[in-house]
Amino acid sequence: MNTILQGIIESEEEASKLENEAKQKALLILTEARKNASEILEKALLEGEKLSDELIQKARDEAVEEANLQADSKSHSQEQIRLRYKERINKAAEYIIERIVS
Repeated sequence: MNTILQGIIESEEEASKLENEAKQKALLILTEARKNASEILEKALLEGEKLSDELIQKARDEAVEEANLQADSKSHSQEQIRLRYKERINKAAEYIIERIVS
């Protein structure tokens, strides 16, 4: 009977030992999972910031390009108006000179 009781005690001790080992392994797995999750989150945040910066810079570049195009268009339109008025003034001057000379 003593050997049966000793066997039961040994089995309980072995079970307790296995349970403790399992708890330690689970804790290590959980710690590693938290560490990995933290690294993934940090990486995602950095990539998000980088993407956000790139998108903002692209939007700025496009806005500058659009402003330049509008300025060029305005400048071109002003030049065309100036040339038309210069032509009209020249025609008017020629008309006046013709009238005076005739």
